[in-house]
Amino acid sequence: MTYTIKIEDRTVKAKSIINMLKALKNDYDFIEIKKENKKESDFDVNKELDRRYKSFQKSKKGKDWEDLKKELK
Repeated sequence: MTYTIKIEDRTVKAKSIINMLKALKNDYDFIEIKKENKKESDFDVNKELDRRYKSFQKSKKGKDWEDLKKELK
């Protein structure tokens, strides 16, 4: 099983955790750390949203967007 943990390095505590994980990575080969570019993550989200929307359009099981918006009011 693989776990993904995202930590934004905006605070001192977050940076401390990141540094601790980097130190552990030196001793354990099963730890992998990837620095994520914000633009890449936004692109991935947009790509996934496009995929879901296309899937929704193909499937007639869902409700029409206008009808759904009326129900939410």
